[in-house]
Amino acid sequence: MKKTLVAAAMAALMATPAFSDSAESETLLETSMSAKLAEYAQAQSFVSASMLYQLLETNENTVVIGVLDPGKGAEPISGSHTLWRYDYSSPSKRFQDSSKTMQIDTEAMTSILGQFGASEDSTIVVYAQGDLHDAFRLYWQIKMLGHSDVRYLDGGLDAWVAAGYPTGDRNVASDAAEYKAQNVNTIQLATYEMVRNAVDNPDWVILDVRTAEEYAGTSSYFPGATRAGVIPSSQWVEWTNAQNEDGSLKSLKELEDTYGKIVRGKKVIVYCHTGVRAAHTAMMLSEALGADDVHVYDGSWTEWSHLDSAQDH
Repeated sequence: MKKTLVAAAMAALMATPAFSDSAESETLLETSMSAKLAEYAQAQSFVSASMLYQLLETNENTVVIGVLDPGKGAEPISGSHTLWRYDYSSPSKRFQDSSKTMQIDTEAMTSILGQFGASEDSTIVVYAQGDLHDAFRLYWQIKMLGHSDVRYLDGGLDAWVAAGYPTGDRNVASDAAEYKAQNVNTIQLATYEMVRNAVDNPDWVILDVRTAEEYAGTSSYFPGATRAGVIPSSQWVEWTNAQNEDGSLKSLKELEDTYGKIVRGKKVIVYCHTGVRAAHTAMMLSEALGADDVHVYDGSWTEWSHLDSAQDH
């Protein structure tokens, strides 16, 4: 992957005028982004496009995985592996529905990582394009395997492309590895029972990160769920509040201003429709803000609608 990446990058650089205003702007932007990430509680869990490029040049045991919708046809980061959300999701075992809304089991997840050549010692970097929440969903699932070095590319594929780094070479051949999960830990997972017990419990906050229409119960689109609605006593902060319009993550101060008073001193459960957007917010709370006791409700509203009869706030 390293040779392919370097060759493509050199070609791109040769085609760019030296010392251009554009290059200087990109340098300033990169400096600002790196400074922002350095303020996060778990700064090592985030990389900018430049940081990822340098990582690929210096660490041969780096595996990059893009969560990209195949229907959109985006060119991936050169040399990265790609999959889509349904490749690492499975139907629920608690209600009759064929939708792939839940995390896959440990064996299936380790099989995917092994096919991509990842080992327990690899640095794994995840990225996405567009909404970007899919990358954090994958990040969350890999973290629960006990993998110690998982990182998220701030700004995703668009940031990589904007920086002039190469794309293409999807799913390059790599030596398969036998990935062995060393310390499977589901502490960041919330079950239906946990959520049920957290309703109206002052020690907990249940955070709904869906759209305003979904939270209000007025959305007519709820695939897999039995109805529109909301989990009782939940508070609403749409997941998009954690990132800027260009998909880059907000600063620590901005995150603190948005979430600090809501989650401080509380145990937190985050949910959305299927747990994808919830993973984005949950990981920002724990990895960026440093909040403790943050859990993703994997089944989210889809599961709740099947298992609970409550329909009002």
